[in-house]
Amino acid sequence: MPKLLTRLSAWLAPRAHRPGARFGRARSGQVAILFAVMAIPMLFASGAAIDLGRRNAAKAQLDVAVDAAVLGVITQKTNTLTDVMLANARTQFLADAAKVPGVTITSFVLTPAPGATQVGLTATYTATVRTTLGSMMNVVTMKIGGQSASVRNVAQYIDFYLLLDNSPSMGLAATTADIANMKRVTSPACAFACHLLNGNGTENTNDNYNIAKRNNIKLRIQVLRDAVANLVTSAKASMSLTQQFRMEMWTFSDIQTRLIQLTPSLDQVSTAAAQIDLAYSYQDQRDSQTAYERAMAKMTSTIPASGNGVTTATPIRFLFFVTDGVQDTPIDGTMSNASSGYKINNNRFISPISPSTCQAMKNSNIRIGIIYTQYLPLYDNDFYNSNVKPYENNIGPLLKSCATDGLYFPVSTDGDINQAMQQLFSAALASVRITN
Repeated sequence: MPKLLTRLSAWLAPRAHRPGARFGRARSGQVAILFAVMAIPMLFASGAAIDLGRRNAAKAQLDVAVDAAVLGVITQKTNTLTDVMLANARTQFLADAAKVPGVTITSFVLTPAPGATQVGLTATYTATVRTTLGSMMNVVTMKIGGQSASVRNVAQYIDFYLLLDNSPSMGLAATTADIANMKRVTSPACAFACHLLNGNGTENTNDNYNIAKRNNIKLRIQVLRDAVANLVTSAKASMSLTQQFRMEMWTFSDIQTRLIQLTPSLDQVSTAAAQIDLAYSYQDQRDSQTAYERAMAKMTSTIPASGNGVTTATPIRFLFFVTDGVQDTPIDGTMSNASSGYKINNNRFISPISPSTCQAMKNSNIRIGIIYTQYLPLYDNDFYNSNVKPYENNIGPLLKSCATDGLYFPVSTDGDINQAMQQLFSAALASVRITN
């Protein structure tokens, strides 16, 4: 076997060098020419790939820039796209485009799309990108273009008018436990914190109202005060436009008090909410201190007709009405719902609300939200049994008829007025979006 391998190696050795020898003798230059010819398209192909990559990178950067320009406009807290805003968007885009190497912007067009329920903006650009190796083939630039569009719902401007019952009946202890405590610390036992003045007009520090305060018994009027403060907090957090919401606040018994005039400064409304307090009961024991018809007539003359909410000059208007649902009122001429209640004497009328008192506001597209702090039945009281019990089942339904659909929230004795106020606010905003 070793001898065989030796002979095979000797035979292969001279033949292994023959092809290389023949190639060395090929001096015609054909291979070099062929290589040069093939290198040109390969070079152009490589250059085109590089330029295409630069083009795609530039387009990606410009697409980001045009998106930013559109969003910079559409996210501003306004329903109107002004010339200044569009000019700023153009400046922003061109400044960002100038940072992209080799790019020349040939056009940039902004097209607003205003509408009754939406506001939108479309931006379109065209540009050129300088080539590198492409210029060797007389392709100096490559064209690119793109667009961005965004649309959002119009945010409505809304005015809220708060009409808050602060009549003596809102001095009811807030919960079943508070009622029990109130009866325990008062003599005779009473669930209501009557607020009285002395004969000389000074505060009666021994009335049920002050007894409740000293014993940390929460009253409905206090819960209402807290609910209004929390409403203001929610309104501030919900605004998508500058000064989108304005508020005005009234309390009423047999008289009405405007605690704050319509204002976009919700912080001032929050400060004014601290003034919500129980009306004083009269020394002569008059109880006619819940005058619905006076209050609703006043609000009808105060609140302008509701608009579409698109501008500050045409806000949508709401009345938020909080009450226990029973009017005990001085008689002002003819009562609109004389057949649904009781005329106690020539100057006192007791009844549920008449939905007709709300109709004039509804005709002006004013939306009415009602929180009904349910009237406490007093079946051990002869006056209640004679004058309220016969129509007690109508109190809630008639209030609901006064309210705009979906904006009625009853609150039981152990219910949460604050929660009801938050639900009313959310439902009010939802009703605006659905309607428009």
